[in-house]
Amino acid sequence: MNEPYKPCAVIPVYRHGKPLRAVVEGLLARGLPVFVVDDGNEAETRADIQAVKDAIPEVELVTLPENRGKGGAVLAGFRAALARGYTHAFQIDADGQHDLGPVESFLIASRARPGDAICGYPVYDESVPSARKNGRKVTNFWVAIETLSFGVKDAMCGFRLYPLRETLAIANRKRLSERMTFDIEILVRLAWAGVALQFVPIKVIYPEGGVSNFRMLQDNIAISAQHARLFFGMIPRLPVLIARKVSSRAR
Repeated sequence: MNEPYKPCAVIPVYRHGKPLRAVVEGLLARGLPVFVVDDGNEAETRADIQAVKDAIPEVELVTLPENRGKGGAVLAGFRAALARGYTHAFQIDADGQHDLGPVESFLIASRARPGDAICGYPVYDESVPSARKNGRKVTNFWVAIETLSFGVKDAMCGFRLYPLRETLAIANRKRLSERMTFDIEILVRLAWAGVALQFVPIKVIYPEGGVSNFRMLQDNIAISAQHARLFFGMIPRLPVLIARKVSSRAR
């Protein structure tokens, strides 16, 4: 029997305590229970997170004793959500960059096809740094090769709605990247597992004075290394990926 559809939101937090409350309130206003994951923050951000919890007691707080990175925090939140009976979880960044308006569009798409992952692809305004925008183009090119599909419109957006059981099945089989490359790796591995990916546009802004956790040199090196691993991981999967592609075209 199919379990009842029960979505929530998971917000990994590292150094983004100040904009957190607005994100939490926006999600609660849209009917989504919220899990906040404290990713081993320093005292100031911990205090900001606790202030949100004190003001909004229904928020579920998951505290990691040490910083594990975005992927580690997201997966900790997903496991907590699944343990509480949720079937789907939004992954939403705490920095306030994402417009919450499309939340209902994501939920409609997910309810119609609950086995799919519903992924945001960014629509930028003039605030986007050109280096970040161009870097995404390179990643999307490599992901197209790794999945044998140009249907992946964006592989790095931190605004997605995941089916929890399918996603955690992958995480339980394979140790995934726990840092900035998580968004790329999980999307590719979901595609390899046969999980359909849908893409919904979402406005993204880069607020003036905003805190970025992206380390230009280290994270770009890590992304390049991740693509190398995924490319070589794709090779033994080629027969399955090609057969799936041929089958989809024959329908």
